[in-house]
Order: sequence, then structure tokens, then C-alpha cells
Amino acid sequence: MPGELDQERERIAQAGREALADIQRASAEASASVVRVIEQQTGITLTPVRPSVMDAHFPELARMERQAAAYVEVMRIVRQWMLPTDPRRLGELVPDLPEDVREQIADNLVQAGLS
Repeated sequence: MPGELDQERERIAQAGREALADIQRASAEASASVVRVIEQQTGITLTPVRPSVMDAHFPELARMERQAAAYVEVMRIVRQWMLPTDPRRLGELVPDLPEDVREQIADNLVQAGLS
């Protein structure tokens, strides 16, 4: 039973990640559209304003901390398989890695908000 519950929780979390990614993509597309229209009509290029990290509340900072920790974990794993002088990109390296390592990297990239 615990395995089934864990799988269900992960399935729900993955669906949530995918929904957030869809929302972010749609938002980025809508923003780009507004920028294009304004530029075409006025010649002025709008630049999206990102909120300052100094305006973040504790929950947002805690999320950033979790994302940063996940990114550090990706680098810890990658350092075992890639040297600083390696000419390959991460995307070229990953297919040649064992499946469990690929999954660890992918999971951590998602948690870091990078994939």
C-alpha cells in the first residue's frame, strides 16, 4: 500500500508540475504577444518587469531554497559523470547515463524549476 500511495502522490505532483509549466508557457506567450503588438503600434519595446527578490515573502524564499538545493544536487550527480573540460552538453551526456541516474537528474531539474 505505501508504494501505491507514493506512486499516486507522485502522479498528482507530476500533473501539478505539468499544469504549472502549461500556465507559465501560456503566460510567456501572452506576454510576448503584448510586447509585439505594442512594438508594432508604437515602436516602443516593453520589457517584462520581474518582481524583486527583495519583495519575496518567507514561503517564496523557502521555495527558492528548495530549488537551489535541487540544482546543487544535479551538479553533485553530474560531477560524477562529467569533467569541467568535457565538451558535451548535459543533454548529450544524459542519454548515455544509467536510467536511475537520468531519473535523479530529471527529478532534480524539475524540482529546481529548470526543466
